[in-house]
Formats: sequence, C-alpha cells, structure tokens
Amino acid sequence: MPDEVAELIVEAGVRAPTYLQSYTIIQVKDEELRKKVAELCEGQDELIKNAAAIFLICADLNRTRKMLDLLGHGHVLKSDKHPIESIFAVFDSGLLAENMMIAAEALGYGSTILDYPLVYPRDFARIFQLPKGVTPLILLCIGEKGEAPPLRPRLPLHVVFQVDKYQESAESDLEEYLRELEKAMEGENYVKKYVGLDMKYLEYLKLKTALDETSKKLYDAVEKFLKENLMKF
Repeated sequence: MPDEVAELIVEAGVRAPTYLQSYTIIQVKDEELRKKVAELCEGQDELIKNAAAIFLICADLNRTRKMLDLLGHGHVLKSDKHPIESIFAVFDSGLLAENMMIAAEALGYGSTILDYPLVYPRDFARIFQLPKGVTPLILLCIGEKGEAPPLRPRLPLHVVFQVDKYQESAESDLEEYLRELEKAMEGENYVKKYVGLDMKYLEYLKLKTALDETSKKLYDAVEKFLKENLMKF
C-alpha cells in the first residue's frame, strides 16, 4: 500500500468524533516486525503476511496525561481512578477503527480486525515498546478483497432497539437468532474456512467463551495488564 493511501485512511480515522483522541495508531511496515506479529497471531499468520497494510490501534492515556499536564491543573489522570477516561479511550479507538475501515472500503480494499493485541497485551507492548498507559487493542489488517461475504445474521431490531426503558430479551428471540446464526455460518463453512477447525459455529462460540483453567489464567493476565495501564476503577 502506498504511504499516501495509508495516510489517507488514517486521516479519515482521526476525523471520527472523539473525547480526547486517546489513541495511537502504529503501522507495522518492518518485515521482521511483521514476522513477530505473525508468530503471535496463531492461525492468522498468513493474513498478517499478505495484508497490504497492518495497523496496531492502541488506547493511549500516556499522551493524554502529558497533554493535560501542560494545562497546569490537578487533572483526573493524576488520580488512581479515571473510569470515564478509560472507557472513552476504548470508545475513541473503536470510532477511529470504524472510520478507517469505511475509508478502506471506499478505496476498494477489504479489512478485518484481529483481537490478538488485547489477548496478549504484554507481548505486543514489548514488541512495540509501548510505555505504561498505552494499551494495545486490535490489529486492523487492510488489503485486496479476497471475497464478498454475505450479510450475516443480526439480532432482531426489537431486541436491541428499545424506547424509554430497558426490556429483557425473550429467550425465544435469542434461541431463534442462534438457530439462524448456526444455519448461516454452516452455509459459509465459516469455522473451517476462517479458523481451521472442524466444528459447528455454536460449538466454536462455546469454545471461545468457555470458562476453564486456560481462560481463567489468560483473563487474569489481561486484567492485571489493564489495571496497570488503562482501567483505573
């Protein structure tokens, strides 16, 4: 991807409405660095190798803290608790990523998001020399479109869109959605195609969200990193 195209996509990203722009985008261009990232992204290493451009998107309270220091007041990031700024740093990063993906689509590219940076934050922090207060969230991979996937099922509008008060979702609606999801993903052969596992989608969903010793250990490590770097509650 030419540098001017990458910069145009990033420029579109930073035009997203944000609170304090508490994010940093790192483009991964060095081949050796790409190899290290690919090693961490087990199962998606070919995607990493073949992407036209890879961006690591981080929530960045380190820079925001420095910026607020310049105002010379006792600001919230000097406190050991700043839940609003922590949540908005993630929200800002999501808005940024969405704008970048839309810009890439408009330019004829395809894109995908990988969650490995949040799953292995210490490894990504080490590789990219991230200081305290900077939390790796996602890898945004952009490249030539390899397919035109169909629209996938979504929860019914009446389940997610409500008026004036919160309403509990009916189990029947959720069960119907899961049946539609299973059927659609089976038609795509989604799990085999994208994950390389021979199982149905709902079994894969259960595998991804299972509470076991492996997930407990992983989540404890991620929680510790987030408490140290981002989520100050």
